Amino acid sequence: MRIAILILAMGLFIAGPVAKLYHLDHADNYMFASGLGLVMITALAFIKKK
Repeated sequence: MRIAILILAMGLFIAGPVAKLYHLDHADNYMFASGLGLVMITALAFIKKK
């Protein structure tokens, strides 16, 4: 489950800059999702594995 969340977070983190690069519609929403992905990655770094 932890790896699935990490893959989702990495996908979100990469989606924002790619949307800005290709000038997609609603690119600002993708940047918001990118920030959410960054928060998820940071949270996973500080939560200890059992």
